[in-house]
Amino acid sequence: MWPALLFALQLPVALPAPLEEWKAEIEARAFHRIEIIRVPGDPVPDEDREVLFSYFNRPDFAAQFSRTQALTFRYEKAGRMRSLILLNLPMMQNTHNSPAALIAHELGHLWLASLGFSPPVYEPGPKGCLAIHTGDIVQHILLRAESDRRGIPWRPSYERDYTAASESLRNAPPQGVGDDCFRAQRLSLMVDVRTGFEPKSFAAREEYLALLARQDPQAEAIAIELIELLDGKLGLEKSAYEWALEQSRAAVNRLIGAIAAP
Repeated sequence: MWPALLFALQLPVALPAPLEEWKAEIEARAFHRIEIIRVPGDPVPDEDREVLFSYFNRPDFAAQFSRTQALTFRYEKAGRMRSLILLNLPMMQNTHNSPAALIAHELGHLWLASLGFSPPVYEPGPKGCLAIHTGDIVQHILLRAESDRRGIPWRPSYERDYTAASESLRNAPPQGVGDDCFRAQRLSLMVDVRTGFEPKSFAAREEYLALLARQDPQAEAIAIELIELLDGKLGLEKSAYEWALEQSRAAVNRLIGAIAAP
């Protein structure tokens, strides 16, 4: 259904000054423009249409996008890199999050890429989601620190999301741990909440973590171990970043049973 929705026209997204400045810095360093596309709503540039439509026609990619509010889509065409920030408009309307809050997060991913800190390569297929979550675990820690340094207020939107998610889980019937994609996404979320917010920094934090842990106790144990392992060792050095990605990959693989726990 997604490709059919990519043709309507909306006004361009207006960005606050700190985000415009960050976006311009990234574009200057990466030597290409960053396009922001709301789905559905914004027209896709002609040069991106074929590639983007081919991805949205893949069930695994469409399912991944349907579960997120925004994602960064990067690819190379005719020797030129293209960067697209895709905003999931129905999800944004459900959460009432502003485009700016989501764009700030995606700019963080592009900022890291512009510095040479690339995420794991996404390979289309049922396990492609694992590369996304493996990279997110590490990249989210770094990009949120940079957002703080730039004075970009990202926490209120996430507090609202986590609080709503906690209320939903509290009233939901018991369910299984989910497939590999959901388990890896939950692991990434556990790391996000613990590293992005101090204990009791918002009312629902501890309840939300407890509810997530009840869904998947193994993921909670692995998340805590991984955070302890990365603490004080992750920064903007290439060797530290690559090492952290390897630890994240090993944690995801342990969770889904690809390798045995040590």
